[in-house]
Amino acid sequence: MTSQPARSSPADQPAVRGPSLDIAVLGAGYVGLVTAACLANLGHRVTAVEADPIRLSALTRGEVPFSEPGLDELVRKELRSGRLAVSGDPARSLAGREAVLVCVGTPLADDGSADLSQLRSACAAIAEHAREATIVVRSTLPPGVATSLRLWLRRADPRTIVLNPEFLRQGTAVSDFLSPLRVVIGTSDGEPGPGSRLVEQLYRRTPAPVLITDYASAELIKNAANAYLATRLAFINEVADLCEAYGADIDDVRRGLALDPRIGGSYLRPGVGFGGSCLPKELANLARLGREAGIELPMLEGAQADNAVRPRLAIDRLERLVGPMNGRLVTVLGLAFKAGTDDVRDSPALALIRELTERGALVRAHDPQVRAAVTARMRGVERCADPLDACRGADIVILATDWPAYRELDWEAVLEHVRRPVIFDTRAVLDGPALERAGWTLMRVGLAQRSRPRIQPRANAGPRHRAGRGRPARDGWRIAAGIGRGGLEP
Repeated sequence: MTSQPARSSPADQPAVRGPSLDIAVLGAGYVGLVTAACLANLGHRVTAVEADPIRLSALTRGEVPFSEPGLDELVRKELRSGRLAVSGDPARSLAGREAVLVCVGTPLADDGSADLSQLRSACAAIAEHAREATIVVRSTLPPGVATSLRLWLRRADPRTIVLNPEFLRQGTAVSDFLSPLRVVIGTSDGEPGPGSRLVEQLYRRTPAPVLITDYASAELIKNAANAYLATRLAFINEVADLCEAYGADIDDVRRGLALDPRIGGSYLRPGVGFGGSCLPKELANLARLGREAGIELPMLEGAQADNAVRPRLAIDRLERLVGPMNGRLVTVLGLAFKAGTDDVRDSPALALIRELTERGALVRAHDPQVRAAVTARMRGVERCADPLDACRGADIVILATDWPAYRELDWEAVLEHVRRPVIFDTRAVLDGPALERAGWTLMRVGLAQRSRPRIQPRANAGPRHRAGRGRPARDGWRIAAGIGRGGLEP
């Protein structure tokens, strides 16, 4: 997926005049609420149907119960216009609609398969209350599931069921919907028909290539797109390992790769793993389906395995520099899987925290959007409302999510409050030379260690912190023989 040009604010776009549809959207989560609000913005009459009472209560007050830039403004605007309504009553909301869009979740179950319980419940409600509507499924389906929709929906004519997989990125979902890169429509026979024409009408005035294909291909386009992006990230993470081992600069390597038009520069930022609700799930689904079909998929299996070990490898590298984590106070800045969202599903930041606490570290965490409830039940984790407070007395600071606020921190001022000036920039977004000039010992993914660590703790950085397990940390650190350049151990 390539980068997209800057766009005007979606809330400033007027509703499109002309024929409009009367539709319902089942599910008001990330995909469903963006879909409902944006379709209302395009002039359609939309009712978002939400079963969760807490989320529904927030929406009726015009409050978006999660973080997505531009969405709260757009929802309030369309609620005021009357084009958007919210409801918890499927019987009243689905009856008489021209179309029902299914936007419920299909997460991974405990056994690694797709949990289709929300999808089946949505189909049952549609079968009972919306027997004449065209059904548009935007939920991500594992390959092979679409053939069951006709049975679940109790439909005689499969042409009334179409797939329209979503390609929304958290943090840019509103602009992604209103300026899509492509519109994929899956029909039962792969041919245009009433269902595909209705979907095209939904997206009027949103210029984009339209691909009409069969169910199986539409399913695989969505899954394969995310699996491909996941493999790119796994690839660049392994290239970053080589950069660290051989003294190369991952930023220069990325730039060199991006100049090749066959490669491009998107999804080539290394880190400590990828997360979110899509990439890990689709990668796992395809790997599982390959195993079930007796197909060897070593590249997908390898990308999945590589991503799983990234947090452990990151803390291993950190321990080679500063010694065991046991008893250390570690500040983790960022909890969301990426900036621009409060979503922590499969977040590498949480995986880092789990790895740290398992090794005996005490963790202080900060995130500008993620709710405190996320970390409230995590043992050994203290949540701070301010990033500077989170850094007070820290032995190590880890930047885990690339929020702009962290790039804009006065790191020279932060230096005065930490116990030891060691920072691990897992997102490669901070000004490394400036940090090192200020006195920080900098670690970055894809960059060999260049500065020698400060060994003695700072005298004015506050009391020593202990994790309360294992042997206590000692105040003095010494250069460790045989660990590598700049290695430390207690």
